[in-house]
Amino acid sequence: MAEKVLIKGQTDLHKSERHMARLFIALPVIGFCIFTLATLVFVFVMSLFDYNIYRDEYEYIGFTNFTDLFANATYSDAFFDSILNTLFMLLGVPIGMIVGLALAALLQAKALRRSSKLFQVLFYLPAVTSAVAINLVFKYLFNPDYGLINSMLNANIHWFSDTILIKIAIIIKNVWAGMGGTMILCLAGMLAVPESYYEAADIDGAGSGRKFFSITLPLITPTLFYILITGVIGGLQSYADSQVFADGNAGAQTIVFFIWQYGINQGKQGLASAASLVLAVFIMIVTMIQFKVSNKWVYEA
Repeated sequence: MAEKVLIKGQTDLHKSERHMARLFIALPVIGFCIFTLATLVFVFVMSLFDYNIYRDEYEYIGFTNFTDLFANATYSDAFFDSILNTLFMLLGVPIGMIVGLALAALLQAKALRRSSKLFQVLFYLPAVTSAVAINLVFKYLFNPDYGLINSMLNANIHWFSDTILIKIAIIIKNVWAGMGGTMILCLAGMLAVPESYYEAADIDGAGSGRKFFSITLPLITPTLFYILITGVIGGLQSYADSQVFADGNAGAQTIVFFIWQYGINQGKQGLASAASLVLAVFIMIVTMIQFKVSNKWVYEA
């Protein structure tokens, strides 16, 4: 009898836990359906129309907006340029990862461990600073007339008027802004590596470099993979660089800036919706490829 009561009590507890689990799962699912899935459906419907928000006129045109993005020179030239600009500026992601990883390894060195916390705070500050504030500060630093960069280089480089230099300036800014977050994540990954691995390496006579490349680096590849995924997705959605830092310079116009320019500034909601879907599909494809390739370099415990 006591066993039946115990089993019934366990069953009731399991039912209660299942209901609670469904409740916790339901909240993000509902949020996804409302704010992501329904939005995607609405954007797809909008992309099939020639809708101008200022005239408030609808005209069904099918997939014309998509063909205009790739075949109509009025829009395709600017769209392809925005794609190339965005991909070029993604070079800042791997560069930032290397710099952040180097900082993390440096702060793990015995000589700097006492002051490591102070440097962690200083390097991490850009990660919690407003993106607009960072863009405005670097806009001043790269100013060709009175900027600190030209003063330090003793040169007269026109960063904002050259289509290549403006992208290089943005990459430098993004590397500086993102290296602190990368450093903290890499440090967390390094601290999770069992100390016994390093003790065994010391017994075998391995040096610091050998331990880093044979133990530390392979074991923190899941952290690096996370940084790479989020960095690429964030880079493909870049907007503040074009609008705030570059003031709409043609050499720095990203895909999201193209969407804003035609969707908000010019009122071509249908064209902007089509560009948004193209970007969404592109992000999904790139992310899937990254997950597929990750099997070859990401450590699995």
